[in-house]
Amino acid sequence: MKKRCFLLIGVFLFSLILFYGCGEDKVTPPNAEKLIEQGWAKFEAGNHSGACADFKAALGLDAEAEEAYLGLGWAELRQSHAGLAEDAFIDYLFKVFYSNDAEAGLALAYHAQDKFEDAIDMAENVLSSDPSWSFSLHDLSIDYLDLALILAQSYYETADFGQSLTVVQQYFDPNFVVDPNTTEGRDQLAAKLESLYTG
Repeated sequence: MKKRCFLLIGVFLFSLILFYGCGEDKVTPPNAEKLIEQGWAKFEAGNHSGACADFKAALGLDAEAEEAYLGLGWAELRQSHAGLAEDAFIDYLFKVFYSNDAEAGLALAYHAQDKFEDAIDMAENVLSSDPSWSFSLHDLSIDYLDLALILAQSYYETADFGQSLTVVQQYFDPNFVVDPNTTEGRDQLAAKLESLYTG
């Protein structure tokens, strides 16, 4: 009986040593802030699906994690999920009310869905607020010229050919002159927009 008692005490003490001795090795799950940080790191590395997963996981832990909505919007946009990007950007703007980074993303998402009037509104907002805007925190390859191009294209798609031409001249080629009131001029403008887009 004594042997059994000592054996039980030994097992108990061994368990305590194991429990407290290994406590420092326990992996704690990341919080929302850490997941957002990881998400942006993946986004910047070009791993957009991984970034999406991290931003969604952050929102699963904290639905008020504003930055996760912005990150999710850009990550979805980079995967050509314009509708999902739109939803995320709107959720972000609902919480912060104003953000050039979110409005720029929303302009691109609207344009990708042929919501040209909305794309014009968002692009104009950003360009009037910050004429040299760039997504400087996370992707310098996206800037005001991308917005100017979708602005010119959106004006063209809404048959505001004169305004489309004005944007092209202002941001891309001041020497490009056509008559937007003629079929030939509109065709030349369309070709110019195509060359800017592919270039």
